[in-house]
Amino acid sequence: MNRFNACTVTAELEGVPWIGTWSESQLPGINPTGGWVILGLKCRDWSSSPTARVLTAFSWGHHQARLLLLPLLVASSPLAGHAQTPPTMDAGTGGGDAGTGAVVAAPPKPWVCPLEQQVTVLPKVLKKQLGAATRFAEVKKLLEPLLLETRWDMYSSCKEDDPVSVVLDVFRARIVSAETEDVVLQARGKMCGQEQFITGAVLHPLAEKNAYCSINMPFLPGKPEQSTSYDPTKIVFAFENLTDPVRKNIRVELVDCPRFCHSELSYWEAQDGSLVKIFGIEWGSGGDYSGSSSSSVSVTAEGKEFPRKLRLKESFESCGSMVTLPSGEIAHSSACDEASSEAIYCYQRNGSQLTGTFNECGRRNSTYD
Repeated sequence: MNRFNACTVTAELEGVPWIGTWSESQLPGINPTGGWVILGLKCRDWSSSPTARVLTAFSWGHHQARLLLLPLLVASSPLAGHAQTPPTMDAGTGGGDAGTGAVVAAPPKPWVCPLEQQVTVLPKVLKKQLGAATRFAEVKKLLEPLLLETRWDMYSSCKEDDPVSVVLDVFRARIVSAETEDVVLQARGKMCGQEQFITGAVLHPLAEKNAYCSINMPFLPGKPEQSTSYDPTKIVFAFENLTDPVRKNIRVELVDCPRFCHSELSYWEAQDGSLVKIFGIEWGSGGDYSGSSSSSVSVTAEGKEFPRKLRLKESFESCGSMVTLPSGEIAHSSACDEASSEAIYCYQRNGSQLTGTFNECGRRNSTYD
């Protein structure tokens, strides 16, 4: 005999269906020799425990009682003499009938845009305004409301009336979610005459009209650190399906060659309201009076299932070096060394979360003299 706050009982009495409700009263006794057959029982006042989720339901015949365990709900007081709520266990474990009590990990909480990232903007209007701006102060005033993490301090020498030439590129892609198309902005041009300028943001639409969540693009810093007026840094990005068949990842290529060339290739993914680097590699090439070196890198996505894998092919060649002869004399050697490698990178999720990164999961090396 057990007490529930509210119970609904479905029964038959000699073939006649009947539905009744008990509230704050004990369940009736069952006489195995009588004519009642209780077909179903549902009770409210469920346990608030997130790990105890089993509904106790009953079906009695004339001569015996049988206990059924239905996943996902639990009565606050199990009937005496019958099976109790099973202990917490990892999903997929537990033997026999107890396996139905496996606990399913709670899904991650939906991301909500913080107030400090919410902006109001009309992309088409902003594009026209930036195209018409001719002064440094005008461009800064137009872009600051987007909450970009632009390194304005890199332009500390600029005066308000210094000439500028900036254009705004507007793209559309599903970056943050598969359900909504985002607006991707890239502002690029020249500041204060010849200073390179490149910045941008992913604008995720909110419920209100012209309202967006502004997500910074870390690979567009404003003025690249190694950029010069005579040799600006080249930054190119594109959209690619890598971890999801609908949501896009951003592939970024950077080349900076003031003297020695420095190159970077990276992939970025929207995770919890920000763009996170999920893969990256850097390499360089150049030479001096003693010799030269060069690197070659190729990264391609492969496989039809998502997330896809990345195949990295890299090689390095070094020619010329300074060597010490037996007499102690320093001489130049023109010999070349070469090495290459090929590796596979797999997308690995962080525990039970939907976020992850690419990690090496296979490699083959070779060296040549």
